[in-house]
Amino acid sequence: MASNQSVNYSQCSSIREAELISRLTDTILLIYPWIMIIFGSISNSITFIVLTRPKLRKSSTFFYLSCLSIIDLASLYTFCVNFVLVHNLGIDLQLHSILFCKVYSFLIYFLPHLSAWTCVAVSLDRVVGVIFSVRGKYASTARKWNTPRKAFHVMLVIFSSLFLLNMHFFFYPSGYDNIDKEIKNKDVNLIYCSLEHFPDYEAKYRIWVLVDLYVNVLIPFAIMLISSVIIVHGILRSTKNLAQTLAQESTRFSDDRRLSFPQVRPKSSNSTASQSDPLVITRKSINLIKRASTAFTSSVSSKARNVSYMLAANNIVFISLTLPIVVYLSVQKPIDQLMCEYDKSKAKLIKIICIILMNSNCTVNIFIYSFMASEFRHQLFELINLIFKFFFGPRTVLIKNRFSMKSDFKSTKQNSSGDFPESQSKRASSSK
Repeated sequence: MASNQSVNYSQCSSIREAELISRLTDTILLIYPWIMIIFGSISNSITFIVLTRPKLRKSSTFFYLSCLSIIDLASLYTFCVNFVLVHNLGIDLQLHSILFCKVYSFLIYFLPHLSAWTCVAVSLDRVVGVIFSVRGKYASTARKWNTPRKAFHVMLVIFSSLFLLNMHFFFYPSGYDNIDKEIKNKDVNLIYCSLEHFPDYEAKYRIWVLVDLYVNVLIPFAIMLISSVIIVHGILRSTKNLAQTLAQESTRFSDDRRLSFPQVRPKSSNSTASQSDPLVITRKSINLIKRASTAFTSSVSSKARNVSYMLAANNIVFISLTLPIVVYLSVQKPIDQLMCEYDKSKAKLIKIICIILMNSNCTVNIFIYSFMASEFRHQLFELINLIFKFFFGPRTVLIKNRFSMKSDFKSTKQNSSGDFPESQSKRASSSK
């Protein structure tokens, strides 16, 4: 017995470390919400403005992403404004209004669910647009489906379904009086109108935690991962089939011309005669088909890489920044069940870090779109140039178009220089 007490005392004797962690936690709670609110407001506002520009608003994919920017902004305000009120001003609106308590509890779960399933809708939208559009009999259906109007209907279904899934929070009373005093002082981001504070409903709360884990992370990530594989595989397969088809057509065309004109092309210095020679026309046609095949294959392969990179980035960012808070809520013991002050302070710090990661997921999308989506990047640069022209005059150009489009057309220029050497040599000779 004495040995057990000595062990517990030795494990719980890190009071100084606990105080340091508590100070660090308090400092983070004072600074982090303001950073998220400012940076998230700017990034999501710019993202929404760019995605709703005339050249992008006609795409169903960018419609989903514009909805995602609004959802992320609402999620940031829900978390961070409450942190600012509680830890900076000492105001807890969940105690002043039962309606706000229920709405806050609802939004804490509803908005992350809505964000995750909006990402799922983007992935499925790309599956329909890439896979079914390459098949003739499904092409018209795919074009009708990939429209902002259909995307609005899909978002309406997702919104309604998740609203019904989370509406049970409106029926819970406030459990603030049932919360242990130590939890009130040591824990963070408490949700008062929730089953977790009612001992009689602990089993139901555990079920809800599992539901949240599957709805918020596991199922959406599985769908996005499968969609990424399907999209990349479909684009690569369609590119390969098209290249083979063009090669077969060029071979068949060459054989037909040889059978029709078996004679050997006579040597003649007359340019008009050489241009009317059927064998010369045949070779030019074959070269044109090969050039078109090479250019198209290179273009589609580039698009396939861009799609795969963007989907991979979205999946990695989503799972890496969202999963920690869900796993923490699933496995972490309540603070009142921890024996040591050090463990309690550490658990609070870990929870705050997980919340920061989840909120960071709502602010980094603009970087993913800028690096992975050339259309978004071009529109963003145009918007920045318009802003600088408005404030500093019409001659001010912060980012030149040739710089923004250099990386996107680099491969095209290389293919052009390699596929048309005759035309380049003619242009060089004519310039001389």
